[in-house]
Amino acid sequence: MPVEHTERMRVNWVDTDASGLIHYTAALRYFEVPEHVLMRELLADRDFLLPRVHVEADYEAPLRYPDEFDCTARVTGIGRSSIHWEYEIVRHDGVRAIRGRIVAAAVGPDGQKRVLPPDLRAKLGFAGESA
Repeated sequence: MPVEHTERMRVNWVDTDASGLIHYTAALRYFEVPEHVLMRELLADRDFLLPRVHVEADYEAPLRYPDEFDCTARVTGIGRSSIHWEYEIVRHDGVRAIRGRIVAAAVGPDGQKRVLPPDLRAKLGFAGESA
């Protein structure tokens, strides 16, 4: 079963723009919080990086300072060298505010694609599968 993690968070003043709403880039930083919790141990002692190669977000309802929300990151697919993520930000009142999708591709220090190791694929819930 694919893995996921949810973090309870709060909109900080610095995340807002002149409109009083979050700046659109704040969602991307929010997405990384639960993702990093999942990946911190899985990527220890790895010889590759996972830069983003595709990013998208749909803003469905406003987030304002100091709203509380839950941000969930889940792995939805694995390619030969890529990890496909979906994110969901739900306000404390139960309204979904933002959905997002990100694809990260494994590359070595030389910038060349790397195949994801079988043990990482298995830990992410996709042993033997490809997106």
